[in-house]
Amino acid sequence: MIRALTDLDADDRTAALQQIEAIFFLSSASGGTMLGPARDAFYRRWTHYYIEHHPDLVLLAETDGAAIGYLMGCDRSADAQPLYRDLFYYQAFEYCYAAYPAHLHVNIHPDHRSGGVGASLVETFESLCAARRCTGVHLVTAAGARNRAFYERLGYELVSARRVEGRELVLLGHKISSKDK
Repeated sequence: MIRALTDLDADDRTAALQQIEAIFFLSSASGGTMLGPARDAFYRRWTHYYIEHHPDLVLLAETDGAAIGYLMGCDRSADAQPLYRDLFYYQAFEYCYAAYPAHLHVNIHPDHRSGGVGASLVETFESLCAARRCTGVHLVTAAGARNRAFYERLGYELVSARRVEGRELVLLGHKISSKDK
């Protein structure tokens, strides 16, 4: 089952956020060993904007009442000023946001990868964006990241590649329309 954070009551939302945080760190190469305030700050940096400003686009995939994956997204990247200030790559790709205004990131619990959960989350997000007349979705990842093949299988294509703070990053984009969803 896929539900938005806004579909949950207060108790379920608290539990879901705890499960999202656990999956976040299970999926994080750089944050998995952090402790204390550094860990909290890292998690907040990558998730707080979506939870606070777009809870309707924080999607939770569940099975047997437990989260097995999540997607966090925004349907208007150009309006996401807190991200411009906080995420090191955000401004580097802003010239792509008119054509691909929405963005997302997905994390799936390691025990549930390769089972279609991520694809279902992305499809649900794209449907929500299409209903809002959003014309395209993008994501940024490392040029050689393992998730790149996943997104390419879903129809995402290379739009731009840039070196940002010593990292080779790519912006993958996918056009959507309200007729497709």
